Amino acid sequence: MELEPLVASLRATPADAPWGQAWRADAAARELVLTVLGVGKVNTAAGLALALDRWQPSSVVQLGIGGTYVGSFLSVGMTAAAAVDVHVDCGAGEGAAWQDMHALGFPLLAGPPAHFNEMPTDAELTRYLAAATGLPPQRFATSERVTASLDEADRLQRRFDVAVESMEGAAAAQVCLAMGVAFAEVRGISNVVGERDRRAWDVPSAVRAACRAVEAALPELGGHA
Repeated sequence: MELEPLVASLRATPADAPWGQAWRADAAARELVLTVLGVGKVNTAAGLALALDRWQPSSVVQLGIGGTYVGSFLSVGMTAAAAVDVHVDCGAGEGAAWQDMHALGFPLLAGPPAHFNEMPTDAELTRYLAAATGLPPQRFATSERVTASLDEADRLQRRFDVAVESMEGAAAAQVCLAMGVAFAEVRGISNVVGERDRRAWDVPSAVRAACRAVEAALPELGGHA
């Protein structure tokens, strides 16, 4: 669903995929591969590593939907690009006793430089996507456990100073960092983090917004070396 508008607009054709589903298309004088890997960090990391090995891309753009934290200025239907994506569920403890991976002394990527919870995106790719969204790049959060209350969302937002939550972004950023591939991420806002009443969500508008932003940025992304 999250790729459907882009697949249709680019007239992409189905392709064999090592994981999930894939389509091929030509745009901005480049060949594109669009692939759906599944929900969560494991599907993303495994599927993306196989995709990078199969197609050897020069860059990766992840798109989809995400929730906005109440403390950010984003609202449902807007889009945002990630400056960094944070593993908010990697650490130890609860509440005030919580420690991140840096405090524990265990980098998720040894480096150099070492990366702990925060996975940066490629500055140049992100600049093009941010221009398409009309907003400056934001700090994103990735959690395998969907935040189910506004109180918990507030704690996470204050702890990590993040604007958008998803279940995959930091995993994709980490894989690309490890394999030396430029990575960027853009998401349409479908809901407020912690609000579980689906009547307040707008997934279709968020999907369309994310796909429009990527398509608008394609002429610039296509020139990225």
